[in-house]
Amino acid sequence: MHRRFYLATLVLLQIALIVWVSPPLAQALRFESASGLAPSGWPAMLQLLAMAATIVGASVALAFPALALARHRRSGPLRFRGLPRWATVLASWAVAAMCAAFAALALAPALPTDAQITAALIARPVAAGGLALAAAGVLCAELLRHSVAPAREGFRSRANEGRVEVTHPPDLRTQVA
Repeated sequence: MHRRFYLATLVLLQIALIVWVSPPLAQALRFESASGLAPSGWPAMLQLLAMAATIVGASVALAFPALALARHRRSGPLRFRGLPRWATVLASWAVAAMCAAFAALALAPALPTDAQITAALIARPVAAGGLALAAAGVLCAELLRHSVAPAREGFRSRANEGRVEVTHPPDLRTQVA
């Protein structure tokens, strides 16, 4: 059950990063990179390479939950067993808080005016904090993951170790050829 919550956490975190974080990040990157302003020659090429690195880095950072989800879907439940429980719980609870904050923001127009302002003042920081803690929980879980060997691997390695000699009872003792 906890694995399903964590997989849902990855999906919701990816959606939140796409919808809520990527537009302001793209605007900031556009402002910071200011393409085409460098003089021609090697400064222009250096600026182009820096912009490409910025785009690739931001893309990987924003797509990290989707990459983790793909690895979990490919490896199955065994991959989840290697994740630190505290990190997966942190990520799941943080996404729950973020979703609750977004629900409060969506329902705010139905509230009286004073309650709308209060809901907005409380829900926006809760949503931002939930997003940040969910991202931190997923990153910690995936980076601190330890390998868990399949249960049958150990059995196979012991079964093929070689010959087993019987020494007791004496009448069943293995005879050396």
